[in-house]
Amino acid sequence: MNWSPGFAGLWLACAFSATAVEPWTLERALAHALTNSPDARIASQRILAAQAGVAQANAVFWPRLTFQSGYTVTDNPMMGFGNILNQRSYSSSINFNDVPDTDNLNVRGMVTLPLYTGGKVAADRAAARANTAAAWMDADAIRNALGFEVTRTFFTVQKTRQFIRAAQAAVSSYETNLATAQVRLDAGTLLRADLLDLEVRLAQAREDLVRARNAHALALRSLQNLLGLEEQEFMVSETVPVLRVPDASAPNQRPELTAAAERATAAEAQVRGAKSGYLPQVSAFGSLDYDRGWKTDGDGNSYTAGALLRWDLWDGKLTRARVAEARANAEAAREEERKVRLAVNLEVEQARLELEQATERLSVSERSVSQAAESLELTQRRFAEGLALSTQLIDAQTALTAARVRRAEAESDQQVAIAALRKALAQPQLEPSKTVADENTLRR
Repeated sequence: MNWSPGFAGLWLACAFSATAVEPWTLERALAHALTNSPDARIASQRILAAQAGVAQANAVFWPRLTFQSGYTVTDNPMMGFGNILNQRSYSSSINFNDVPDTDNLNVRGMVTLPLYTGGKVAADRAAARANTAAAWMDADAIRNALGFEVTRTFFTVQKTRQFIRAAQAAVSSYETNLATAQVRLDAGTLLRADLLDLEVRLAQAREDLVRARNAHALALRSLQNLLGLEEQEFMVSETVPVLRVPDASAPNQRPELTAAAERATAAEAQVRGAKSGYLPQVSAFGSLDYDRGWKTDGDGNSYTAGALLRWDLWDGKLTRARVAEARANAEAAREEERKVRLAVNLEVEQARLELEQATERLSVSERSVSQAAESLELTQRRFAEGLALSTQLIDAQTALTAARVRRAEAESDQQVAIAALRKALAQPQLEPSKTVADENTLRR
């Protein structure tokens, strides 16, 4: 089969596009991390464990059916005579002073049902339900924090890319300046020492480029780790969404607050459960028995049914100690709730202040880059004409590189500050309706 060059090229292009790695956008990274990262999966398992606790508490309300069986051989007069009666094999020839050896196979089915537990069962169920609600809130808190960490690391990747571009621009500029200096050296208008200074600066700029690339590689690996991805080819998209500043008047829906409140509710329920030790407990029971003996060759059926009242009138102050412990735990849970509320309020205020600072820094860094670029351009022209020293040229280039790095940091820090404020207010990192429309390429 003969393929034309055009068809072969088209086939290769299609094959390459089919195997190309899809870049990770922030939207895709967030969606993946919230369902596939180890932290998200651990939170899901904790919810399942809490739900199992509710099922255990509810199980107490149901009758308990038990099966048991055993085989015994005895010459104890009381047990032996009891076996004979249970096996329906009594005869008048039995000497009560010399009861023969007996064996017995007992098969029993028994059912028990609690009728009143002093409120312990209801308290345990209420505590289990509150703990389950807290587990759900904990999972939401983990997803909220995880979303912020993914967003921050994503912008860190973009920031290190800007560092690489700034370092590359510095290397390129020093190479151009070095070529100009060589021309002037050949013309006898520049000292050899000035040329060596520029060569040293070029070597330093190349070292900075290596560091920037290493920082970028580390940021990529950190993001990959957050997403729970194993070793595989990984690439991050060049485009990022512009995060929206949340409404400052929006109510705070932090799941940590709700989780702490639910744990306080569970602790209060456990106080009620501990107090049940002061009250009586009533339960009903019933059993069916089958007894079989081979020595007497008899068997028989029997049943037992009744109700049981149990009331611990003195337990060595055990109940009092349990109540004291439960009350202390409840008070600690209420203080923990207050502590979480204070921490959340502080986090919100801190995020707002950091956003204001980052916005101001970005405005200043924008002007700095523009001024440093203009200064370098003028200095390069003057250096080419022999009107500027090499030290002035080095200082101008260093100032521009530093300004570009500060601008990259300010751009990233502003977006991270917005992400931190959204996290502090428990709002999603991306607005669902604006995810695609707001995507912009970072400033080069």
